[in-house]
Formats: sequence, C-alpha cells, structure tokens
Amino acid sequence: MNKLTVLILICCLSLHLTYGQSDTIVFRGGNTVIGEVKGMQKGVLEIDVPSGDENFKIKWLEIQKILTESKFNVSVNDEIYHGRIASVSEKKIKIFDADTTYAIVLVNEVSYLDQTNDGFANRFNALVELGLNLTKAQDLQQLSLRTDVGYHAEKWSIDVSYNILRSNQNNSEAIRRTDGLLNYRRVLWKSWYLIGTIATLSNTEQLIDLRANTQFGLGKFIFNTNRAYWGLITGINNNTERFSSESSNRSTWELFLGTELNLYDTGDLEFNLGFLGYSGLTESGRYRADLNFDTKYDLPLDFFVRLGVSLNYDNRPAPNASETDYIIRSGIGWEW
Repeated sequence: MNKLTVLILICCLSLHLTYGQSDTIVFRGGNTVIGEVKGMQKGVLEIDVPSGDENFKIKWLEIQKILTESKFNVSVNDEIYHGRIASVSEKKIKIFDADTTYAIVLVNEVSYLDQTNDGFANRFNALVELGLNLTKAQDLQQLSLRTDVGYHAEKWSIDVSYNILRSNQNNSEAIRRTDGLLNYRRVLWKSWYLIGTIATLSNTEQLIDLRANTQFGLGKFIFNTNRAYWGLITGINNNTERFSSESSNRSTWELFLGTELNLYDTGDLEFNLGFLGYSGLTESGRYRADLNFDTKYDLPLDFFVRLGVSLNYDNRPAPNASETDYIIRSGIGWEW
C-alpha cells in the first residue's frame, strides 16, 4: 500500500512539473498545444512539447490564441517589454505580470520573444556548411567551408563566422580565399543600436595576404518585425592591409555606410543582404565596397542548402592585382 501511495505521489508531481507552468497555444485551425514556449525569432514560434522528441515550430501569425506562464523579453516595434503574454483578441495580445498590464499590441507588431530565464544553451546558435567539387577534367578539387556561431542576450548579441575556399586545378595557380567576422550589436534606445566589428579577408585574386577592418558605429532599424528587418549603419573604420606584391603594410582610416536586410517570412526560404561602402579619410579618393547575399532553404532535421555571393571592390588595389574579387558558393549544412 505504501509503495502504491509513493507511486501516485510521484506521478502527480511529474504531472505538476510537466503541466503546472505550461503555456497554451491555440492554432487557427482550432488545435491546441500545451507545452513550454521557448521563444520566437524570424516569425517562427518554438514550443517544447512534453510528448515530442523535438521542439514544435509554427509560424507566429498562424496562432489564434496564446497564454504563457513563462516570462519573456518581448520586442515590439522600438520597445522591449518584460512579462507574460496573453491574447485579448485574435489580432491583439497583452504583455503583463500579475495585475499590471504593460502594453496591448497587435500580434504582427511583435518581432521576437526571448525567455528571461533562458540559460546559455537556449541563447546559443551555430551552423556549419560544406561544399565540395571534384572533376576528372584538369583534376579540379574545390572545397568550401562556412561556420557561424552566435549568442543573443536581452540587449546585445555577438556573432562569429569563419569561411574558407580552397581550389586546385592542373595548369592553373591555386585559389585561396578566407574571411572571418566578429560582430557585436547592442541596443541603445528604441530602434538605434551600437556596432563593433572586426572583419578579416585574404584572397589571391587581389593579392591580399591580410586585410583587417576594425569598425565602430551606429545602426538604425528602418523596420524590425516578425517578417523581416532592415537597418542602416554608419561609422568609422580602421583598415590595415598586407599585400603579397608590396613589402610594407598599409593602414588607413575610412568612413563607412551600409545596409543590412533579412527576409525570413517566406516559407522555408530566407534571404540575407549586406552591403558596406567605404570612403578614405587618410587616403583621399580611395573607395571600397563589400557585398554579401545569401539564399537559404530549410530542410528537415535542421539541415539546409544555401547559395551565396560575395563581392569585394577596391578602386586602388595593390600593383598587378584586380579591382574586384567575387565568389559564388553553394553547400549543404546543419544548424542548431
């Protein structure tokens, strides 16, 4: 009898832990899911369902009703609120805690949800992508590798990426290209944010052994929603370069102006565009530009395929070097 009582108590405790602090979501079709909302990014809500092996995902705008026990950082237009969320109608939700209501907003104005009690693992994201080409003709061997790691907190984020391309072919010089990025963003007020970036590049086409850009500046979101974001950035850049055709290094200061565009409410497709233009301060008349464009298509089990283009332009390159270098990459990857 004592064993049966203990078993019942364990089952009741298990049910309380599973459902006592659960969040409730009702879809437009009428189906209801009870679980733990992990967050919402890029228009997709992620829910930890006790009976599932993987988190359940659904488009944010396909939700009819939501009620959370968990507290979130809720980004709405230019403001960030902290609290629970609940539907007040099909098109509006309130952000509240206990008897205090912080705001009532339209559902489509919410750009992301982030649990305030999330640990490191839930704020961490990473992906790796590999591309390989082998041909018998002229014994072509080409390898590309792209990696991204990021950590996103309430008011700031940091992202690190490293990409390489290696190509060897008979009767042709080897092609080498490497670029890296350390990117810091911090929300200042409303739609303004602070920028700190270290970017490196080396490629054989422009005879660049190393180019290191250290950037500081400001950005402003033109819009930031659960469908897309678009921001403009500007600031100052220190450009340190070493060319294989020159014996001494170059070090110059530049102004930069650029834009960042990300479209992600397009089914399984995602589009990213980044452009930076540089104008020389200590080297008047020199202009440079960096362009990156990626299209990513999500596959099952967190796999994806991606096609990307990168372009670098310099109107005053090293002697015997090209003004432009570009690369078109494709590969398959996995993210988590």
